[in-house]
Amino acid sequence: MMRKRIGGTAAKNGFYWNLGKWEMTMVPNQGGILPGGAGDRYLKAPVVALLVLAPLMGAVYAMFLPFIGFAMLFTFLGKKALAMGRSGAVDVAATMTPSWRPGKAYLAEKKKDETDEEQGQKP
Repeated sequence: MMRKRIGGTAAKNGFYWNLGKWEMTMVPNQGGILPGGAGDRYLKAPVVALLVLAPLMGAVYAMFLPFIGFAMLFTFLGKKALAMGRSGAVDVAATMTPSWRPGKAYLAEKKKDETDEEQGQKP
């Protein structure tokens, strides 16, 4: 029979599963106090259940460990590609921005450069 307990309370001997942190705590034969505070919830687990659950949890961890590695690798590569794309987009945007300056009047006629007059070019 599994019973729920709260951290910081007295408990009888046995194995207690912390539901929030997913860790086991063992209370010795003379009893003791469960670690943590009121936010920690424990479930007393029978030894028979631990004999079944412990190897299953290890097998699940071993099966999904390669997938976790691939997920971490693809996440890292995705972040790098996104950073490169973002910096490229910033460079393109900086190149394509107009060269106008706020507060400057562009309605007046553009003055002729002396070099244009010397070469005989018309504006």
